[in-house]
Amino acid sequence: MKNQKAKKNRPKGFCHVFSYQQLVDYRQLSARSKLNWLEEANRFCAAAIHGKTRRIWEMFRAGKI
Repeated sequence: MKNQKAKKNRPKGFCHVFSYQQLVDYRQLSARSKLNWLEEANRFCAAAIHGKTRRIWEMFRAGKI
């Protein structure tokens, strides 16, 4: 019972940390390069993630799991 309460109070979702150098490198990209990267990443995700995996992913992104 105590373990269930601990799980319930835990923050949901995820966090990613970038190094200082990664931020510097990203900052040096042009706006066009950043948008191209984002578009490619979105196309890849749309093609690679389907069905149950997509539903789980969306729930995770919404902070439900």
